[in-house]
Amino acid sequence: MPKASPQPHAPDTAPIPITNFTKDRYVSREWMERERDHLWARTWLVAGMAADVAAPGQYFTFEIGAESILIARGADGGLRAMHNACTHRGTRLVTEPLGTLRKVVCPYHAWAYGLDGELQGVPGAARFSNGIPKRDLALKPVEVEEALGMVFVRLVPAGPTIAEFLAPIAELIAPYRLDAMTITNDQTVSHTCNWKAILDNFAELYHVPFIHPLHRRMFECAAAPFELFDHGHTAVYVEGGTTDSGFPVPEAPTDLLAMQLQAFGLDPADFKGRVPAIRPALQRAKRKVAEARGIDYSAFSDAQLSDVWQFNLFPNVILSITPESAWLMRSRPDATDPGKSHFDMITLVQFHGTEQDVAKAKGEDGVEAGTHFRLNGPRPADYQRPQRDSFTHEDIIAGRKTMTVTIDEDISLLARVQQGMASSGFEAVWLSDEEARVQHFHDALDAALAGE
Repeated sequence: MPKASPQPHAPDTAPIPITNFTKDRYVSREWMERERDHLWARTWLVAGMAADVAAPGQYFTFEIGAESILIARGADGGLRAMHNACTHRGTRLVTEPLGTLRKVVCPYHAWAYGLDGELQGVPGAARFSNGIPKRDLALKPVEVEEALGMVFVRLVPAGPTIAEFLAPIAELIAPYRLDAMTITNDQTVSHTCNWKAILDNFAELYHVPFIHPLHRRMFECAAAPFELFDHGHTAVYVEGGTTDSGFPVPEAPTDLLAMQLQAFGLDPADFKGRVPAIRPALQRAKRKVAEARGIDYSAFSDAQLSDVWQFNLFPNVILSITPESAWLMRSRPDATDPGKSHFDMITLVQFHGTEQDVAKAKGEDGVEAGTHFRLNGPRPADYQRPQRDSFTHEDIIAGRKTMTVTIDEDISLLARVQQGMASSGFEAVWLSDEEARVQHFHDALDAALAGE
């Protein structure tokens, strides 16, 4: 099993040069246009989850800036991606984010296309004196690939294959089996910050003690090891079942550690004065319970049973995973304003077992399924894929919507980041060594914009 790097989160010296950069990339329309032409058009992008196009007729749409891509599974089982624009007059064809179709019909003049993009029907075709060259008027194709339970697209074929692009991290992510997880939540928040400010936030733990007080009661963030990979990818490995070493070790388990202990049949009182012993005890207990329930965790190290591994996939995806669940988060640019963006969060849960196991899945400790606190039972018999819930960051600040306490805290602060960047009193980002993942991301961004 691949091991986490020994590189500490707060190094005395960063593993790469810290060069810093001006604020232009967050506020400039010129930067936004360069990204459109050289980044979004030429880089592999996570368009969605493969589970949403598993069966013939299923589709979903993916918006990136001004582009809309339609990804669909044809009757022949083939997966295709196409520009979501009628070749007659450019009308946006599909507006629902996902669903099932037999064919695509333009709402304006009823031009009809197959799920392979082929033009199948044109009303009044005899009245087109230039003819109807169906091959030329098919929906414009986009490169598409499936990997690690996700669907990737690339608007302009160039550069590495999908296998080459994911090679540095594929073996680390594969054991978690995202393809076998179930989507339990799908949210999109419209934000008043540049898309890169969101990526920067999830590329460092420097901010965690100051805006995420919950974390210090269950995670080790001060010394979390990280790795930098080719193609701009990064990872950080956060120990769970412990407390943050940046603060004094508590005498007794915190409330959140006690909850985890109880979920696996352990008594929090047994760990008074022994808080550092909680993490290995949870690892042993979880493996024992999993074996008793017939859940195969042989692909995971003990550390993975208690820890959260976060991967930032260049350019715009954050994947936070445990054996029981995952968050796939994605930051997307606004079509016209560099000071706005869209942040997606898809929650995935690894369900196990049969209907006979339902009782075992219902704990009495109040811990919800779909978290790394407990092993999940079977998927509910009445499961339906949730619809996408779209809202604004003001909805989160007002408490009308939530994306979990931690994500809400990040979103609430990031609008202030963009406001400050617009100030004439701020000229350039000034990074610390422990923000090396931020620097690595921007180094990769600079290389992409330079055509490298």
